[in-house]
Formats: sequence, structure tokens, C-alpha cells
Amino acid sequence: MRRLAGIPLTVEYTNTARKEFLQLAKTDGNALQEDLEILALTGIGQIEPLEGTKRVFKLRSGRTRAEFIVIQTEHCLTVIRVFYRQEGYKTKGRSRR
Repeated sequence: MRRLAGIPLTVEYTNTARKEFLQLAKTDGNALQEDLEILALTGIGQIEPLEGTKRVFKLRSGRTRAEFIVIQTEHCLTVIRVFYRQEGYKTKGRSRR
């Protein structure tokens, strides 16, 4: 587990993330949303920087993942993308051999 430093953040979603959230199973979506809120309030969660970037992070929550950025000046955690682990990495240009 990693911890985000700083004060509590508000959670915002891009339009893409909102649409992807609706495609998740209800229980998976609720668990991911709860983990995002805990992360925003306490800074604690299963997060790691996205490979090849310094500003984009990935939150793991069961079978689901959320990619997000933190905007410290606005005290905001912005969710960019939401996906299931087995499906999300296909679109990242990686080979699944």
C-alpha cells in the first residue's frame, strides 16, 4: 500500500470515466468508488505510478482499476479511466502473448 501525501482531496471524474463506470458490475463499481473516496480522504490505497509517467497513478480495487491524476493546487483527484484488469491493458498497446 502506498500513501498520497497532503490534505483531503475531492474526487472528480472525466466524461469517459463516468461512462466506463456505468459499464462495471454494480458491486465492482461500488467497491471502486468506495476505495477512491478512501484514497481521497486518507491518502491510503493500493496505488502505483503508471508505467512511463510521473503524474498518472493507478488504483487497484479487486478486479477493477482506475487511472487518475492528482491536482494539488485544486485539491482534486481526477479519475481519467476505469476498467477491469483483464480488459484494460489490451487498449494500452501491449502484446498479450
